[in-house]
Amino acid sequence: MAKKETILVVDNESDQLEMMKEVLGRIGFEATTTDNPKEALQMVVNHAFSLIFIDLIMSEVDGTDLCEQIKRLRPGVCIYAFSGHAHLYSPERLERAGFDGAIVKPATMEEIKAVLNRALSRASDSQPTF
Repeated sequence: MAKKETILVVDNESDQLEMMKEVLGRIGFEATTTDNPKEALQMVVNHAFSLIFIDLIMSEVDGTDLCEQIKRLRPGVCIYAFSGHAHLYSPERLERAGFDGAIVKPATMEEIKAVLNRALSRASDSQPTF
């Protein structure tokens, strides 16, 4: 049996973490979740995730800062902003931080599937999708 793709979700809202873990599990992915950005960085050091979703507005750190830190550790990892406040960030700012795209909360299962398909099948030279 093939190994499941693993996805990291970083969000300070526990209900969002639970929802993403359930949705990703239903569509065949293993989700690791955390509400702690420092823990997320340690997880990235120890595990090669297929995709990472990061909330943009968290109490401890801005999601753009966390994305930049993760990209320094794992430059090739695909990271999507996952926020109800993405409109507060310009596409240029998100791209500069290293995000490969953004998905707006609340997201439907179909929207999440579409992001997964794009993110996991993208060529290494593909452009971000904002």
